[in-house]
Amino acid sequence: MVSINEQEIEAAGLDQIEVQRIARGLSRYAKQAAALGLTIFGGACGGSLRFDDGGDGALIVAELDGSFEGGDGAFMNDADGICRGEN
Repeated sequence: MVSINEQEIEAAGLDQIEVQRIARGLSRYAKQAAALGLTIFGGACGGSLRFDDGGDGALIVAELDGSFEGGDGAFMNDADGICRGEN
């Protein structure tokens, strides 16, 4: 289930409906990828779809356009209660 952070969307000056549309689409595609055994991977070199076939590293079955950031996904609430992720 997708959830959006309304306070953070407002702080960023973004359109709530557009953010929710993007979040739903990404979540839907992530579920479809997982059903095929694929991992959506993001890192400093961009995004990719990867499949672990047990070899030395996952097979990169597709390279993705767009902005992808890796990291461990850590986040916390700041002093104002706004949810912020790692830089």
